[in-house]
Amino acid sequence: MVPYNKDKPIQPVFSQWAGGGGLNAAVVLHQGGNANFTNLDEIRGKIVIRCSKSVDVSSIAVKLEGESRTRLMSPGGVNGEKPRPQLEYHKILYRVQTVFPPPDMAEGRGSKAAYTIPAGEHEYPFRFKIPFNNSCASDRSQVAAGISISGSGLELTKPPSHHVKKTLPPTLSGFPGEAEIRYYVKATVQRNSWWQENTRTQTPFTFLPLEPPRPPPTGSEVYARQNHAFNVVETGPEPTRSWMKGRLGAKKEPAAVQATSEAPVVSVDARLPEPALLTCNQEIPLRIIVKRFSGCSHVIYLQSLQISLVALTKIRAHDAHRTEATSWIIMSKSNMGVVIGSQADAAGAEAVIDDRLWRGVTLPNTVAPSFETCNIARSYQLDIKVGLSYPAGVSESQTVVLPLRLDTEVLSGITPPAALLEAVALAKSNPRRTSTMTAPVLDKLKTEGRMPAEFGAGQVPPTPTDEAGPSEPPARPGMAGDALPPGYMREAPPSYEDAVATNMPPVSAPRPDYAPPLAAEDDLLGRDEKRGWVDHRQ
Repeated sequence: MVPYNKDKPIQPVFSQWAGGGGLNAAVVLHQGGNANFTNLDEIRGKIVIRCSKSVDVSSIAVKLEGESRTRLMSPGGVNGEKPRPQLEYHKILYRVQTVFPPPDMAEGRGSKAAYTIPAGEHEYPFRFKIPFNNSCASDRSQVAAGISISGSGLELTKPPSHHVKKTLPPTLSGFPGEAEIRYYVKATVQRNSWWQENTRTQTPFTFLPLEPPRPPPTGSEVYARQNHAFNVVETGPEPTRSWMKGRLGAKKEPAAVQATSEAPVVSVDARLPEPALLTCNQEIPLRIIVKRFSGCSHVIYLQSLQISLVALTKIRAHDAHRTEATSWIIMSKSNMGVVIGSQADAAGAEAVIDDRLWRGVTLPNTVAPSFETCNIARSYQLDIKVGLSYPAGVSESQTVVLPLRLDTEVLSGITPPAALLEAVALAKSNPRRTSTMTAPVLDKLKTEGRMPAEFGAGQVPPTPTDEAGPSEPPARPGMAGDALPPGYMREAPPSYEDAVATNMPPVSAPRPDYAPPLAAEDDLLGRDEKRGWVDHRQ
């Protein structure tokens, strides 16, 4: 986790200079103490304009944007139609601010008015506040229907027909030509003459959402279980051989394999506290328990152990669907030979595997929290493989690897402020309560120092946050849970209302070190703002 430090010196992040014709522009972000941005954060910076000579412009605008883009091949038609690329694009975040001309200068002048910027370097500051929820459902600037030509032929683009209102998803990459979620600040210098191309430049940033309110612990556990019965290899009497076979050097017949009453029957459990939640950059609260159902004169050994986190990314592009599986090995050890329990253990005895084997190992910083947005959803499963061995006979032993899998949810680890949680709880308890009735609660928060005094009333969401659904029932032996119907997406955690974001202060909680793979401009997912989807290879 990276501690939040608002007093840390500002670290400017520059975009590449862009432009021509005597005018160049760049975006400079002031990141301050934030390793990543989250909901309620203020993104501050400036647009730097360098002019080798005086130029005429209509305006300088800066935009805060987020995009969720997918591209999949459509299924073939029943009449033999060939699969075609399907592209789906969502502008999940869109905020615009005009930094030049200032309102007093533009007052009374038309939209086609020209303003002269003298030669030299000029700076125009800007500031945005990141909201809670995506805004593509209400955004009218989505890409229009049309056809573009790329290296794979004609590609159909059409407006998306499905939207969900959820918390903004995290920055996501790692699926080139198929899916990505990215955020950036873009500046556009609108030139006054139609023959002069507008200057555009942008700077990307990493976004990690605020985690939803965590349900209280229940004190119980969810589990996955596997049972296994060992066999003992017993050597019977040596078989008789004829004189001729002995002279020819015939081998002895193999010993008979029998199941005896001494063969142990064991059960292996992988358990997580209920609800099954993991946190970015933190350890896994896992327990592994081995239980004997029968007594035995021999001990059982733990020979290998592997713990992996499996990400299931559901991607949709109109009628095309695909699920991509990605995995991270959290820990893996083999040839361990660790004794489980003792020979004196009676039937029904349980032995807990020492958690020092995986204690101190955190989730990698490339793991994104669980999320759902309009065309991409991410869920997780914890995969555990336990290797056991049992000495069966004098010189032989049996080894078995038991797979266990648990459905889990990964949270960002950015704790919501207390003022926000109390506002959400108040809205839950009385959903019809108006914002003008929340002043006593806000006064209490100000008195206790949990909300700055300059923030006024009216910050409670107008609608309540839905209750978290009941946890899933315990999994069947060796399985993560009942199979889901095709195309089913789990309900995302309840989302905060954007009405809270207007006057809530930035979050000062520690933030995980989230570093998704660097994503360059994707040719297949590339999109020009004015011309729609294009192929940059042409």
